[in-house]
Amino acid sequence: MEPQKILYTMDKDLKVTTKKQDTPTAIELVWENKQDLIDLSNEDVFTSFILKESYKSLKIAINGNLSKVTLFDIFNLSILIEVKKSNYIPILGKIMDVYELAEDYEECSKIKNLIKKLNEKV
Repeated sequence: MEPQKILYTMDKDLKVTTKKQDTPTAIELVWENKQDLIDLSNEDVFTSFILKESYKSLKIAINGNLSKVTLFDIFNLSILIEVKKSNYIPILGKIMDVYELAEDYEECSKIKNLIKKLNEKV
């Protein structure tokens, strides 16, 4: 499966396809050695991308009251990254930490409202 459109490319050849609301973000990871993957995981632009895409998917899952959501499809490795509803709140907490560091308090408020919505459904 080839990506239809490349939205994001890094030195380590990370490629992402466009995303429909109900589909996971498709990613292709290409590396030469283990250190390339370690370096990629430490790249701010990569971690920011992962958190923002996760946030988008979690919002859809919460608003749709889904019991799990598939965040990413690493298609060249045939790996799907899925998250159960019980893990939504801890992930949203990590995402909120990033927005707090960026002093984006409006987005923090939106995340707190999502967490409150999840707690009300329990």
